[in-house]
Amino acid sequence: MLKKTIAAALACALLAGAASCSTQPAGNGGGTSNQGGAHPPQSNQNPQKEELEEALGMDLSEYEYVDIAHLQEADMPADPALQLPQSDFFGRIGMEGGLHNLEVISYCVHTGTHMDAPYHVIEEAGGVDTVDPTILIGPACVIRLDVIGSYGITVDDVKAWEEEHGEIQPGEAVLFDTKQDSLWKEDPQEYITNYPYLLPETAQYLVDQGVRYVGCEAISPDTDTTESHKILLGNGVGVVENVCNLSDIPVDRCYTIGTFPNSQGSTGVWVRILAFYR
Repeated sequence: MLKKTIAAALACALLAGAASCSTQPAGNGGGTSNQGGAHPPQSNQNPQKEELEEALGMDLSEYEYVDIAHLQEADMPADPALQLPQSDFFGRIGMEGGLHNLEVISYCVHTGTHMDAPYHVIEEAGGVDTVDPTILIGPACVIRLDVIGSYGITVDDVKAWEEEHGEIQPGEAVLFDTKQDSLWKEDPQEYITNYPYLLPETAQYLVDQGVRYVGCEAISPDTDTTESHKILLGNGVGVVENVCNLSDIPVDRCYTIGTFPNSQGSTGVWVRILAFYR
């Protein structure tokens, strides 16, 4: 029953990209950002109609999946400037006649596994509410590089993967499995200090290939600049940071399913993404 429910949800989400399950235009989300309704460039599209129809018939019982999002918790690795999640309860069952447990959760949206909105680095761009709600749903490439620590991922790294596994196709996502994820628990300070990042020319190459979104096992695709961020987000390519468990995906191409709250004007948002394979 759960798998049928997931399949139905996937069908609706995929059809939303084809304007069948939503009354809102894709890429708008129905909200208005705090930038006067500014919108980023439209994200790269999901597979074409024929591929969508084939995907809608997929039987998820034939697939395995890997959760590539971290548990969001109060002591996870993060830049010291960012507020980690904090829960403050203002209601408890049985206390003063209370019938519910109620809390306020406060945190910086750029902690844990999250997606950046264009407004995060581009002043005139839109918030999360302007991002295509289906951006995290679709095919993905898993590019494996054994490069824990500070390393600038090059165009040649990506092309070497393409030579072995085939060219990145328009509409595919790219997930960089760099083994950096192993430091999340083992050495949190090293995880946030020295990490693999995208050289600007690599970011531009991914844009040119028509990539839908990029997922990295790091706090950023940049180091001390926002250049790769701007290249990706400014061209409709999503940026997802602090993904995990990519080494558990035993294939080089998979299918990701994820979504996120429609937060008006937000510069980023927590995400939960599953990578399906068989």
